[in-house]
Amino acid sequence: MISYNADLTLREGLSEYLRRYDLGDGGYNNRWFTLPFLWIFKIRLPNIPSRVQAVKFHDLHHVILEYDTGYNGEAEIGAWEIASGCRKYVPAWILNMAAFAYGVLFIPIRTYRAFVRGRRSECLYHGSAYEQVLTQLVGEMRSELHIAERNPRGGMGDLILFVVWAILCFLPVAIIIVCGWLIIKAS
Repeated sequence: MISYNADLTLREGLSEYLRRYDLGDGGYNNRWFTLPFLWIFKIRLPNIPSRVQAVKFHDLHHVILEYDTGYNGEAEIGAWEIASGCRKYVPAWILNMAAFAYGVLFIPIRTYRAFVRGRRSECLYHGSAYEQVLTQLVGEMRSELHIAERNPRGGMGDLILFVVWAILCFLPVAIIIVCGWLIIKAS
């Protein structure tokens, strides 16, 4: 498990996160970003302003929650962000739905636990000022967002919502798979 010291500022934690995963400057200023889709193909998409805003908070969530950036870590953070609410960030909803669907297929227990953890938390998408958040300590932010233990117990309501979200998340993923398959077939 990757850990970020509670006494780091989020700016310091973000810097460590970007270095640790060789993410350069986070790609926040790039015109395009590449989204790997499982092991099948990659999608190149415009790096629109709402996606940039969302990914800045998403990266801070990685620091606060200590989920890695591999497929499993992205599935966990996607489930957590869906459960805690992405608010106005449509790109976050879309990308998290794909990650959530992956998690349901390949790591369902970890995805469910992250979802329950998100239901018990707040997230930075809820009106936080990015530059101000960067000055706060990791430990303080964990407390402020009510970040629960890594594996909180869920109840029947959590399970029902998890299943509903799993169903909702598979629809766009199915469309992407079919379109990708058609593109590959046509080439």
